[in-house]
Amino acid sequence: MITVYPFAKPGRGFTYPEYEARYPPNYNCRIRHYKLSLWLDINNKAISGLAEIDVELIDEKTEWVSLDAVELVVDSVSGSPSVKDWRYDGTKIHILLGSKLTKLFVKYHGSPRKGLYFILPSKAHPNRYPQVWSQGETEHNSYWMPLLDHPSIKHTFEIIVYAPLGYVVISNGDLVSVKNEDKWSVWHWRLDRPHSPYLFSIVAGVFDEIIEMYNGIKLCYYVPKGWKDKAHLSFSKTPKIIDFYSNYLEYPYPYSKYAQVAVHEFIFGGMENVTATTLTDMTLHDEKAHLDYSSDPLVANEAAHQWFGDLVTCKDWPHIWLNESIATLLENLFVRYDKGESEFVYELIRDMDEYLNEYRDKYARPIVMRIYKYSSELFDAHSYPKGGLILNMLRALIGEDSFRRGLNRFLKKFEYSVADTEDFRKTMEEVSGRNLEWFFDQFFYNSGHPALRVEEEWKDESKKLFLRIKQIQGDDSLSTYLLPLKIHVKMGDIVKEYQIELSERESIYVFDLDTRPDYVCVDPFFETFKTIEYQRSAEQWARILLNDTHIYCKILAARALGKIGGLRAIEALTESLLRDGFWGVAVEAAKALGETRSEMAEESLLKALNNIRHPKVRRAICEALGNFRDEKACDMLKNILANDDESYYVRQSAAISLGKMRREELYDYLMNFISVPSHNYSITIGVLRGLGELGGDKSLKTLLEYSSSDRPTLVRSAAILSLGKYPGRREVIKILEDLSRDENYRVRQAVVAACKELMTPETLTILDKMAENDLIEMIRRSARDAAEKIRKNLEKGVEYKALREELERIKEENRRLLEKVSLISKVAEHKG
Repeated sequence: MITVYPFAKPGRGFTYPEYEARYPPNYNCRIRHYKLSLWLDINNKAISGLAEIDVELIDEKTEWVSLDAVELVVDSVSGSPSVKDWRYDGTKIHILLGSKLTKLFVKYHGSPRKGLYFILPSKAHPNRYPQVWSQGETEHNSYWMPLLDHPSIKHTFEIIVYAPLGYVVISNGDLVSVKNEDKWSVWHWRLDRPHSPYLFSIVAGVFDEIIEMYNGIKLCYYVPKGWKDKAHLSFSKTPKIIDFYSNYLEYPYPYSKYAQVAVHEFIFGGMENVTATTLTDMTLHDEKAHLDYSSDPLVANEAAHQWFGDLVTCKDWPHIWLNESIATLLENLFVRYDKGESEFVYELIRDMDEYLNEYRDKYARPIVMRIYKYSSELFDAHSYPKGGLILNMLRALIGEDSFRRGLNRFLKKFEYSVADTEDFRKTMEEVSGRNLEWFFDQFFYNSGHPALRVEEEWKDESKKLFLRIKQIQGDDSLSTYLLPLKIHVKMGDIVKEYQIELSERESIYVFDLDTRPDYVCVDPFFETFKTIEYQRSAEQWARILLNDTHIYCKILAARALGKIGGLRAIEALTESLLRDGFWGVAVEAAKALGETRSEMAEESLLKALNNIRHPKVRRAICEALGNFRDEKACDMLKNILANDDESYYVRQSAAISLGKMRREELYDYLMNFISVPSHNYSITIGVLRGLGELGGDKSLKTLLEYSSSDRPTLVRSAAILSLGKYPGRREVIKILEDLSRDENYRVRQAVVAACKELMTPETLTILDKMAENDLIEMIRRSARDAAEKIRKNLEKGVEYKALREELERIKEENRRLLEKVSLISKVAEHKG
């Protein structure tokens, strides 16, 4: 049960009027074991099945049990002992049992619209082998098999799949047998450890298989036939990842097998089906893509779920953070182990960026949230990065040893079972000896986050530093947070460290020092979940950027300097770009230089391209050059796009930035590269996005052509998204309306994004229909959000847009003026 606190902040913008509190269903039976025989009719996208379910009544008041079974044709229901009666209403099979213990036999068939997906050859991929794969989360496996479809249910499972000869079938657990019968290849899989039904999985197709053993665990990697040479780069760190988690958690990998299966057209990046993760084939890549692309984060995240999500599962969807937030943090901790502290902190910073984008652009909600319409709505940046950052803060608060022991005890206490937020809190309290109610109240049961403003004042006569910290968070957050904070004060080669506890809306801290500090850094390791702003000059920020050793402080400085602009900011950012030893800081410096939009900054970016080889930094520089529209930037970007030695994603960024030049003659130049082979069509996508930025009738004609069904999904999606750059064009609205009914999930996602980009009333009919009728809940929600945003924008009127554009123009003029003044001052100082 979730405690409802009198001071709870329910958030902003997440719920709609009809939303209600949702609670787990009451089941009056438990399943002891489930056996499914399944026949696949791949060409007709159909199935037939026989489910054998060992059921035990647990409610003596009734003999009726209900199984979730959506849009199936139920041929018969029988039992041993026999059942008394049954009926089917299209979503549930209601069965009157004749005994407390019954083995049910449910024979059925159907053509699932979701839960089980049939991927056949298409115009875009005529030679692709057919595949079948399932996706059960949240409650979609009941579209292809009758069961109790809720995460609170756990039982053992086996499946016998009849697939066409030559097909490989992968499922949960261990392979019992494989044999040929007539026209069928028959695969029998069994997992004798209880697990939740949304984790049941099958994949059928023609695959290349790679097997290796690690510490007694069979590691299996399946890739589409002919893709074997790409498997190593994606999966080679799997043993290292499993070894790290087993040691960090002091809980060995709990199963005998771990398979990873890359499939076509998967609707997510990956799904942690127990012992058999399904991944998108988009993660497979070649050596050139490996320059600035990695499967490691995806592989690490899905592997972490084998402990958190599979071994221990959230009791109900409001507690999904127990699966997702913990996996997010474990993924980041593997980054620390594999690549070091700088990479780890940069991952935390980017997680914060992801959360803040959702917070600012969409909504704020408590992480533990019971009011929703679709359970999939809870799979957002609150449950993933925000929760991971809060857990990282908990790790710092109670200490890493206590945190690790807490995770271990939680796993042992709830292994092969389910748990909720209070179970986790109490476990962490047991191992740490601390009361953590205040922590969970603040960060899990309330929306928003702390927002701090820091002001520094040095008094030379008393040798005292006064640090004023204000909590300035808005109404969607608690008015005051209790926050532990570390403070570093830098004085020459000396760093003084302090620990404070913030508990007031505004606090002043006084530090006795021997000399004026060079600078102060609050929370240098980014352990406390919060945003922070300072009142500082460009010179103060420059000292931090160029002299501090903490990635968090340096990146805050780079971003601040990009907003301040001026000569000193550009000098410091240029030096950081060229000399910083960590690529993440260099990336931030490049972005910041682009934000200043000054001639000096452009020169720095162009110079850097001649000196820096790191592809991620080069990519950021190309993106930043999109803010400049002169000949020098244009020529450099053209050269990069044409250079086969550049990475795919650097060339992609160059193509997009070229489009931002808005030069009509660049259309033909961009089109030279639209068919260049690249990982996930990245260069083609760069060209299409560049054409969207470029504008014009020729670009529009190309975008319409590439949105058609004879193009690959990623290419179509990029073309559709770029159509959002063409407001007021009837042909755009017409094609978006047609594509809103496309069978491809990603295409319909792109339609919503394009409509949101257009922000015109003509798109409302499209979005309203999708919000009402789309098969996928997440698309219904995103379409509704986009329509709501457009309506609010229309209420504000066009004056708001004009005012914002004028403000941006004035800001840019002020930046340029400040740069000139700074340059004049420096010249005068030099002459003096």
